[in-house]
Amino acid sequence: MTTVPTSPSPAANALATRHRLGGLEHTFRPESEVGVQEKYRMWFIVGSLVGIAALLGGGVLLWVKVHWGVAIFPLWIGVLAAWAVGQSPLFRSRLAARRLHLYEHGLVVNTSGSGLFAARWERVVLYQETVQEVIDYKGTRTPVGSAHVSQLVAPGGAKARITDVYAGSHTWAPLIAEAVARAQVEKMWKLVREGGTVGFGPYKLSAAGVTNASGEVLPWRDVSEVAVRGGMVCVWRSGRTKAWAAPKAQQVPNLLVFLTIADNLRRR
Repeated sequence: MTTVPTSPSPAANALATRHRLGGLEHTFRPESEVGVQEKYRMWFIVGSLVGIAALLGGGVLLWVKVHWGVAIFPLWIGVLAAWAVGQSPLFRSRLAARRLHLYEHGLVVNTSGSGLFAARWERVVLYQETVQEVIDYKGTRTPVGSAHVSQLVAPGGAKARITDVYAGSHTWAPLIAEAVARAQVEKMWKLVREGGTVGFGPYKLSAAGVTNASGEVLPWRDVSEVAVRGGMVCVWRSGRTKAWAAPKAQQVPNLLVFLTIADNLRRR
């Protein structure tokens, strides 16, 4: 994983200049399952293909000469290995060439193939989702991994879906959320203080209170807490244990902006 700036492609650099994104701060490469130096990449590819061929060939021989039940295991492993190879940046040069560039005022990222998406922090709409995988055994829940998706929507409707294809989602996901918040909170806060209402998907915020998807308004004096719990954006009414409203986090755009404005209004 690379978090320090690296030279963007000419196309990415031109797009960043066109959108006036400022200085380059971070670069993230695609996730690679195995760290292999570029000079040994071809040897690794050849070795992997030989291994897969051996698994599949051995499975076929076992099927013919012994029994299909014995052949299932090597054939299944061979198929899984072939699928993994097809999805790996080590084998797909176009995927390996993708980059996520974070600039002072926005980002540039590959969408599909050689396509590029660019947006400024103050104008983008961000939806983020993190799914935590757990094993529940005899009442004990053990985290085993997580998957993250950030979807950005530009003013013209262009979209970019950034996933764990890029290494270091635990780093780039909060960096993107914080950059959007820094660029948008002040404007949103000013609008609310002047009597306006700002929408965040299923929620609306105003000086009077928070409005849920059903149109019900909860005055700020009756709001005890606004927080993310278990992947839900929850608002609690004072004196109640059950959340007054709890839509999914991925439904609330610019979530960190929403939480910041809501917290400021609740503490007034």
